[in-house]
Amino acid sequence: MSKLDPIDNGVRRFRPGVMLALCVCVLIGSATLVFQKVQNKQSASDSPPPTTKVSEEIERARNDPGPPPIPPSIHPLEGNRRLFLADGCLYRYQELSFTRNFSNQHGHPGAVIRHGDPCLWNLVGIPEKEDVYRIFCADPNFPDLHEHNLTYTRFQEDGVPQDDHNPFVTLRDRDYCEWKIQKAGPKDQYEIYCLSGNGPFKDASLAWTDEQEGLSSDLLTVTLGENGTPSWWILPEGESPKIPRRASHMIVMNRGRIMYQDESLEDFEKHGPEIFRAQLKTADDKFVRSAKALDYVQLVKAIRDSDPVVNHPDFPALLGMSPLAFLDGQVSLKGRDPMFPFIIPLKVALYPHLIHEIKMENTKFWKNDWETLEDFQSHLDESDIADGRVYQGTRFTYIFISWDP
Repeated sequence: MSKLDPIDNGVRRFRPGVMLALCVCVLIGSATLVFQKVQNKQSASDSPPPTTKVSEEIERARNDPGPPPIPPSIHPLEGNRRLFLADGCLYRYQELSFTRNFSNQHGHPGAVIRHGDPCLWNLVGIPEKEDVYRIFCADPNFPDLHEHNLTYTRFQEDGVPQDDHNPFVTLRDRDYCEWKIQKAGPKDQYEIYCLSGNGPFKDASLAWTDEQEGLSSDLLTVTLGENGTPSWWILPEGESPKIPRRASHMIVMNRGRIMYQDESLEDFEKHGPEIFRAQLKTADDKFVRSAKALDYVQLVKAIRDSDPVVNHPDFPALLGMSPLAFLDGQVSLKGRDPMFPFIIPLKVALYPHLIHEIKMENTKFWKNDWETLEDFQSHLDESDIADGRVYQGTRFTYIFISWDP
């Protein structure tokens, strides 16, 4: 047989060996294990089908009230406080305090208002009465008075209480008095009303007087029902009210037309703004200041970004009208009044709230009315923008600014 002759007569057959059979078994086993592991992981990761609809879950959450909200405190002022007179009067910024042996009528410590005498008061809320408190002395220098609360004592004649006299506000123990403390506009300002007692002093406001009878010394005392409803700053321990800035100039605007204004304008153009002057009186001094020809545009630019009083509605606009006038369609091509506003340099750094009196004068033409504000502080605008520096007279508006030209 030659080497080219096939040994199997030309028929090809496949005869697997033992090793091939073992390899096939190993591959089949491995594939089975991998398939089982993947199937187990998929079955473990699959979440059970939802038993409820999403809309049902939303409805259940909507109907669940959850924990009730914490109700606001009915006594937010509880604790140690300081009280300052915030009313627009001569005694603004003075603090509520007390003094012993101040009256010939009784021996109780009496409430007074004065500078430089800080005093703490403990406001204790009365349960179930919103914004109603008892006010106890909390001054650390007088621990023996910490059980004494603020109340009032009537004036007496021959041992008979008199309701037609101002009552004394005093500190007494075992004579509890309830006080309603009511928010009064600006931040931290409140009106305080006496809820105890009878007759004309029930529901009367906590106020002040400088005409109290039966005093052993000249004091500004606290009483009930005087001067309208004065407001008070009620501040935490250690705080004091922020007083206005010192003013260097006063801007004066007319409130409507002045008598004989056309003739006045002629004199103004002839003699200049110096024909107007202001007499100012403080507790310690009295002085006269004349208006000056200063650049009002320069003034507004200098204080525009630093003084909120520029945004006050009474602050004179550069075009002689307020922005509201444009919105209301009251637009005029006529420029602002050349006579107003006029600027009066004070030549001193002055706190406006210390002014007792102001008098506007016209020294050249008698035809104009002058204006005297004897109780100047009663015209004080206490808004946050005014900051105690805008005053409304009958014929003029007075705005105090701090300007360094």
